[in-house]
Amino acid sequence: MHAALVMQDRETDSYWSIMTGDVIAGPLKGTSLRELPMAQKLQWNDWKKRHPNTLVLSVNGREDMPRNAYDNYFRSEEGFRGMQARDRRLKTKEPVFAFQLGEAKYAVPFNAIENGKTFTIGDTHLFLWRPPRAQFFFSTIAYRSKGSGFEREDGRWRHPASGCAFNLEHGEFIGGRSGCPERLQGFDTFWYIWSLTHPDTKILK
Repeated sequence: MHAALVMQDRETDSYWSIMTGDVIAGPLKGTSLRELPMAQKLQWNDWKKRHPNTLVLSVNGREDMPRNAYDNYFRSEEGFRGMQARDRRLKTKEPVFAFQLGEAKYAVPFNAIENGKTFTIGDTHLFLWRPPRAQFFFSTIAYRSKGSGFEREDGRWRHPASGCAFNLEHGEFIGGRSGCPERLQGFDTFWYIWSLTHPDTKILK
């Protein structure tokens, strides 16, 4: 579906798109799946530093993974099987963090949120962060807060209403007097995949 992954539910033989969360074919067509808190993508050496006792699952009986089958795809400027973005506001394979807020869809180019960036949509304040020149696989850190925004003070990002501060090492807001801002769920993907699925997307810059 527009080069985005489609998963099969083998129990019901239903198929659902990760870009929409909706079942697109099969007995459950027309229903939506419940979204769970996302995991964080890291390189093995970074994960190992944080969790030295981690166990590794074998893949087909082996622990060493073969060459990344996506290397050529990531190096190419073309989309999957030559697909191109119809919306030319961004390049076809511009990396973006994309998300939904209410009924509206949004996308933010990676290079717009390096070292942290804040946005305000209605009464919702957003904090998006990526380290400079991070590789594509790195998970964008995204938080949301109703009614109160984020500030940068002495080189650190803070949420003054709660007193929570952004911890660079772990990529999360910690401490504070009351509840820290909550995570904003979204996707790290390429512009053509998201925009073909959601042509009404608004771009934040």
